[in-house]
Amino acid sequence: MNRKTFNSTHIGAASIMLIFMVLSLVSFAALTMVNSRADFILSRKMEDRSKAYYAACHEANAFIAESASHIKRAYDVSSSEQSFNDFLGDNSFTKSFPLTDIQTLDIAIEAKYPRFNEDPLYQITSYRVVTHDEKIELDETLPVLKQE
Repeated sequence: MNRKTFNSTHIGAASIMLIFMVLSLVSFAALTMVNSRADFILSRKMEDRSKAYYAACHEANAFIAESASHIKRAYDVSSSEQSFNDFLGDNSFTKSFPLTDIQTLDIAIEAKYPRFNEDPLYQITSYRVVTHDEKIELDETLPVLKQE
C-alpha cells in the first residue's frame, strides 16, 4: 500500500497573514494617533490666534468709534475746513494693537472735511496685521538627501 504524504504549508501562511494584518492595524492606529495629536495642537494654536485677533479687532473698533466721535466734535465746532483742520491738528489717527510678540494690528484713520452733508467725516486708510520682527528666518529646505 502506498501512502500519500501531504506537505502542509498552509497553516504557516495563515499565521503569517494574521501577523501581517495585526502589524498593519497597529501601525495605522499609531499613525492616526500621531496625526490627531498634531491636528489638536494646530487647532489650539489657531484658537489662540483667533482669540487674539478678535480681541484686537474689538479694541480697534473702540478706537475707531472714539476717533470718529472726536472728528465729529471737531466738525460740529468748526465753521470751515481750515478751522476743522486747526482743531484736529494732525488729520490722521494711528494705533497698533498687539496680537502676538511679533505681530500687531495697525489701524490708520484719516479725517476728511465733508463737501456735502452725506459725505463721511473720516476714512480708514489702513487696517492690517503687521509682522514687526525682521529676524524671523523661515526654513524652506527639505533635508531629504545629504550631499557632502
